[in-house]
Amino acid sequence: MKRLISGIIILLSLAGCTTVNEKSAGHSMQKGDDARARGDWDAARRMYATAFADRNLGQTSPRYRAVLHYEYGRSLGVTCFYKEAENELILAHDLDKKSGGVFYLSLTELGRLNLAQKNYPEAVAYFERVLAELDPAIAAKKAPSFYADVLDDYASALSGAGRPKNAEAAAKQAAEARANIAADQSGTERTPYGTQCTKGMID
Repeated sequence: MKRLISGIIILLSLAGCTTVNEKSAGHSMQKGDDARARGDWDAARRMYATAFADRNLGQTSPRYRAVLHYEYGRSLGVTCFYKEAENELILAHDLDKKSGGVFYLSLTELGRLNLAQKNYPEAVAYFERVLAELDPAIAAKKAPSFYADVLDDYASALSGAGRPKNAEAAAKQAAEARANIAADQSGTERTPYGTQCTKGMID
C-alpha cells in the first residue's frame, strides 16, 4: 500500500497522458516529484510552481492539472504556506470531481492539513466528507491501510474538537480495518505538513 494516495491519483489522472503538451509541461513536474522523493519539499514547491508557468499547461487534461494542483498543494502545506495549500487542494478536488478523478484523496489531504494546524472542526468536516464517499466494506478490504489511517486521523480530529465518544468509535473502526492489513503491506504515505517551514514570501 506504499504511496497509495499519490499512486492512485497519478495512475488515474495521468493514464494515457501522452500528448506533446503534457510531456512539455511535465518536465518541471517530474523535477518536483524527484525533489519530493528526496524529502526536499521546498525545492518541490518551487518546481511545481514553475510547471504552472509552462505555456502548454492550459492545453493539458483536467486530470493532469488536478495532479499538479494536488502535489503543489501538499508541498505548500509542508513548507507552511497553509492558505495557499488549501486553495490548491480545493482546486485539485474540483478538477478531479468534474473529470471523474479520485476527488476524495484531495479531501483527505485537506483534512490532514487542517489537523496539522489544529483546526479540529474543519478537519472533522473534511474527514466526514471523505468517509461519506467510501463504502466501509470495500475500503476495509481493498485499501485497509488508507481506510484505517483516515479513521485514525478522524479520531484525532474528533478528540481535538471535544467529541471523545465519537473519537473512540472512530478509533475502534480504525483498529478493525487494520486487522485486514496483510503482513507484507506497508502504510500509506503521510504528507509531513508544517515540518519544513520556509521564511519570507511565497515565490
